[in-house]
Amino acid sequence: MEAKNLIGGLLAGAAIGVAIGILLAPKSGAETREDISKGSRKLSDSLKGTMEDSLELLKEKFNAGVDEASKRGRDVINSANDRLKA
Repeated sequence: MEAKNLIGGLLAGAAIGVAIGILLAPKSGAETREDISKGSRKLSDSLKGTMEDSLELLKEKFNAGVDEASKRGRDVINSANDRLKA
């Protein structure tokens, strides 16, 4: 848990440092806003890609679990049918 907090703190510190650097950079307001906008789009695209990958992996695991449960159910039914026939 401590490592998770450390990583979160490092990422938050880096984000704050970047934001301060952008705001204090000797650029015009328009350039600064454009830089912030580009950075926001890159972050958004990155998060979207990560979420899509995570959802796809979750779907695959869910489908594998459903297939396994279905197979086990069929096996139980077949076993019960065999016992009833005997």
